[in-house]
Amino acid sequence: MCLATLVGIDGSAPRPLGSQIAVADDGDAQGYITGGCAEASIVAEALRLIELGENRLVRYGEGSPYKDIALPCGSGIDVYFDTKIEPGLVAGILENLETRQPVALASNIANGTSQAAPYESRLPVLIAQIFTRPYVPHFQLFIAGKGPVVPALANLAHHAGVSVVAASPEPATLAEITDTDILTSHVNAPEEFAPRPLDPWCAAVTLFHDHEWEPPILTHFLGSDCFYVGALGSRKTHAIRLEALFANGVPTDQLESLKGPVGLDIQASTPTEVAISILAEIIQTYRTAERGPPRWQR
Repeated sequence: MCLATLVGIDGSAPRPLGSQIAVADDGDAQGYITGGCAEASIVAEALRLIELGENRLVRYGEGSPYKDIALPCGSGIDVYFDTKIEPGLVAGILENLETRQPVALASNIANGTSQAAPYESRLPVLIAQIFTRPYVPHFQLFIAGKGPVVPALANLAHHAGVSVVAASPEPATLAEITDTDILTSHVNAPEEFAPRPLDPWCAAVTLFHDHEWEPPILTHFLGSDCFYVGALGSRKTHAIRLEALFANGVPTDQLESLKGPVGLDIQASTPTEVAISILAEIIQTYRTAERGPPRWQR
């Protein structure tokens, strides 16, 4: 196999630093490095290097010897092809991610060796010919609530590539969640929904109109490492919610992190539009948080 990694960008690029394509010996490829303009050439180069058993750093776009491969953005990118990466190293990284433990891959472009490295930064970096590419657990969204916004948000987030867990006391609400990959849970009391572990790659939203369900659930999520916690309701409802949570002993700094009214203000009026506004705010937080997951993580 060959692991092709975007290790350098001059100008702008459709995909961020650290983007990768994994190419099998039979030509099967997964991933993207550009917006589709150079993928075929990258896969072809990977197959050629697999046959030669060589690693190589290749320039595409501006400054490249491949004059027939131009990037529409007018930029130049550097792609590192690693055909010598050990399958055991890849398996180890995948095992880390399965247990939701971040890890990094350090690739020495000068001598062609690679090894696992501690996760230290959300951003990939090239220092002294060693490119360190972090990997983090998959973005996961927990939804608890009643009504049509619950399935709308669950289905929408799933199609956006997010791992979704949804809980509701209403069987009819859960029945509207159509994809079998979405984990659903019927709960009879708010205390029954307290998922763990909750790490910095998790988000949580409550979607209740009868807000007595909220305090135990929100207290659980606000006390976790979730990068985003939000709750449905008006500004007046949110003020009452904050008072109730404060009375229940939730610290002020946790209350300040609670998003409410949840969602970006897009003048949403239907359940699907509300779901879009919520997912947009979650993604915005996920991509821009200074200490959150890297924006290039799939």
